[in-house]
Amino acid sequence: MRFGKVLLCSAVVFAAAGLISAPARSADLPTKAPAMTGCAQAVDGLNGKLAGYGGSLENKGLYGGSGSLALPLACEFGAQVDGSGASFDSRFLGTVAGHLFWRNPAKGLLGIYGSYTSWDQAGGVHASHIGGEGEYYFGQWTLQGVAGIESGNNTSAVIGGLTQTYDVKTRFFDQVNLAYYLQDNFKVYVGHRYLYGQNALAAGGEWGLPMSHGIMAALFVEGRVGEHDDHGIWGGLRVYFGQKDKTLIRRHREDDPADWNDGFGISNTGSTSPAGCPPNFHPFNGGCLPND
Repeated sequence: MRFGKVLLCSAVVFAAAGLISAPARSADLPTKAPAMTGCAQAVDGLNGKLAGYGGSLENKGLYGGSGSLALPLACEFGAQVDGSGASFDSRFLGTVAGHLFWRNPAKGLLGIYGSYTSWDQAGGVHASHIGGEGEYYFGQWTLQGVAGIESGNNTSAVIGGLTQTYDVKTRFFDQVNLAYYLQDNFKVYVGHRYLYGQNALAAGGEWGLPMSHGIMAALFVEGRVGEHDDHGIWGGLRVYFGQKDKTLIRRHREDDPADWNDGFGISNTGSTSPAGCPPNFHPFNGGCLPND
């Protein structure tokens, strides 16, 4: 079933993030004009998150962990590094990614995004993504996404009497979410995924559980349904580490941007065909025998 461009719709938030701005005043002589007010800070200090998850995707087992580290650069600018490692179809799947962005916590985010994925299948399947990233905050809603160019390699191997071939072509990709915070610590969203040449509808949610000392635990889940075998569901536990205690909506708008983890779905680039016999062998009864 072919999905085209998926129409985004969803439900929504009950709290709004506060504007991070601190007016600065001059400490000089009273005859001098007051100093300019401070800017809205893109990242509220060094912060990060760790997550563990499990489930299935494309009828293949998926479980692993991920982490992100975000830091301020110069007031309105910030950066983040993401990393993940997982077992996907009993083979290692790893992704590293980076974000460089401008953000106003009361308005939105604009930046550039890049990632690299490696899957230990058929001699090694590799993919990279690079593009633009954006978020727009309007009341209790957040519209966020990343889009750009996807590319990778072509590889094949004989496994179980079949030749498995994977070909990651150069093409457009996107991931888009429309999120709604039912309350400060509870987010739901729907979205569109176009990864590895497949369209899919995504839906999920996250429920934050406040702790203390700048820490929050959160339960999360995401499901997808799309073309061919692009369907699945996974979830787990995420732990946020920050400079102060905050609600989930404020962490999403003041601390670390979304981890897109766009390695999911890489096996959609694969195909199988009957394996040929090696040199000096000939086909016989579904196998190969040495030539006389």
